[in-house]
Amino acid sequence: MAIEVTPNQEARANDAANVILDELDAAQTADECEAVATKHAKTFARLQEVYPVRALHIMNLAGLRKTEFNRAARAYDQQQELWA
Repeated sequence: MAIEVTPNQEARANDAANVILDELDAAQTADECEAVATKHAKTFARLQEVYPVRALHIMNLAGLRKTEFNRAARAYDQQQELWA
């Protein structure tokens, strides 16, 4: 059963999603991303119910950030091996 969302609720959900996205985008480490996820877990759970498209956007950005951090770590490790 779909939840009926008023325009005001949708605007508030969009604002909450933008806060999470901004914080994820500003994160410089995987630990900072984890902190954002922990901080906004309750809000994210609610977004999944009332605004699933924005929740998916957040999940995609988090996945991209994780990939970026993993690539950077691998590149660093490879560089360290060259200098060892």
